[in-house]
This record gives sequence, structure tokens and C-alpha cells, in this order.
Amino acid sequence: MFRRLRQSVGPDRGRLVSSPTGRGAPARTSLRVPAVTTMVLALLLAACGSDTLNVDQVEEQENVPPRDAYLEDGGWEETAAWIRRENADGRPVLVNILASWCGPCKEELPVLLEAYEANPDIAFLGIDHLDRREDAEVFLEEMDVTFPTIFDISGDVAAAVEARGMPTTLIFDADGGLVAHHSGLVTESQLEDLLDRVR
Repeated sequence: MFRRLRQSVGPDRGRLVSSPTGRGAPARTSLRVPAVTTMVLALLLAACGSDTLNVDQVEEQENVPPRDAYLEDGGWEETAAWIRRENADGRPVLVNILASWCGPCKEELPVLLEAYEANPDIAFLGIDHLDRREDAEVFLEEMDVTFPTIFDISGDVAAAVEARGMPTTLIFDADGGLVAHHSGLVTESQLEDLLDRVR
């Protein structure tokens, strides 16, 4: 069987190359990235990813929501101030973004409430997200939510932490850094793994 020969353009110009397809496709040159270049790129990407969210990046607030906040009005600044105060006492913080209109939020709440009771060394804070206040009040009462909550009518907290779904569970270490971010319903084993990051 005859193969067509074609004069290639580009870097191989002037050289005849054989095309296995018989259609005269240009020669392909393989690019090989040296291992050192690959390692440098990996290190640069890791360095870019290490710039994590920290509550210390937020300007301090005069009015910090109380430790036992119950649907206290607030957004990211108030949430960061609440976390910062808990950090001052050496406590990491779990933040859960929830809402009365969110089915998975209702499903996971028993797991969160059990963990809240079992981990007094970790502060828990609920962020009621884009909800109606009356619906939020009924929701928290029906679900017997005992950890503190902030009422975030604007969705400011979710935007600040780049929440991608509901519910969202966040873990901040005792230095105020965001160390874990879980989107969607969290199971008991997943929650244990998250809390292990700061125990």
C-alpha cells in the first residue's frame, strides 16, 4: 500500500513526512515538559492555594453578636467578629450555613446538634441564609437548634466564603483560618473528619 508524501509546513518545512493515514497530515512534534518545570508549576499552584480565608482579614467590629446569639442580624463582618472572639478563648469554630427552605439542612441538623453537645471545646454557629425571619424562627424552634445563630438576610456570609451549595459547613481553626469547607449535607463520619482538623 502506498502512503502519500507531503511537504510539511512550520518547523518541519522542507522535510517530507509520511502520513500513516495517507491524507498528508502534517507531522506532529511531541512537547515534553521537563520534570523540573512540572515541579515548579506544582509549587506555584500550591502557593496560590495557600492564601486561605482568615477572619483576621476582616476589620474588627465594635458590636460583636453575643455568644448565645439567636437570629442576630449580621453578615460576614459580624460572623468574623464572633469567630474572632471565640478564637481569643482558644476555640476553633464550626459554621453551618442553613435555611428553613433547605431540605438537606433539616436532614443534617440532628447530626450537627449531636456534635455540638459532644464537642464543648469547639464553638458552633449557624448562619440562617436568605430566609424570612418568621420562617427561620419556626425552623429553629421545630428543629430544637441550641447553638447560636446569625440571621443573614443578604447572603453576605455565603458570598464571603464562596459557598457553592446548601447547606455549607465550614471549619475555622483557633487562629481564625478557614481549614475545611464542605458543601451539601454532611454525614456523621464526614463531620467527624471535619472536626478532626481542629481537635
